[in-house]
Amino acid sequence: MMLIMIDLADAMAAAELLAFQRRAYQSEAELIGYGALPPLRESLPDLLDSGETILGWRVEDELVGAIGYTANMVEVTICRLAVTPAYRRRGIAAKLLQAVIYEAGPRAVVASTAKANLPGVALYEHLGFHLREEQTTPDGLPLVQMQRLGERPVNLKQ
Repeated sequence: MMLIMIDLADAMAAAELLAFQRRAYQSEAELIGYGALPPLRESLPDLLDSGETILGWRVEDELVGAIGYTANMVEVTICRLAVTPAYRRRGIAAKLLQAVIYEAGPRAVVASTAKANLPGVALYEHLGFHLREEQTTPDGLPLVQMQRLGERPVNLKQ
């Protein structure tokens, strides 16, 4: 098992990530009863233009988990987090999130998920995230935005 950086400039790596996330998010769509999850509709050009930093988790040669995020001086935003169904409940999502929390340092970490994604909400809460706000997509999917505050204040003058 290994944490890796996925280079979206590598076309093969990006295509592997896209295929992986379609498999992983399909089961989430079924769990929450919402088939229009954005990662299921994302194209390769969309992924390449995302501007995200992507970390992956491999078991042998198989990509079984991934997290994507963007960052600015104040906060880090989780844009995607998925684990293939066969590898869930093994701590992979937690390890991916912990890597991003470590990278965030003093910055807040923010993530959104479907309110009905109870395993996802529980994972965020377990790692110190708290409800920031509730939203609803234009087509009616209730979302929760979770936030974990950084460990130390940010000095914006640096």
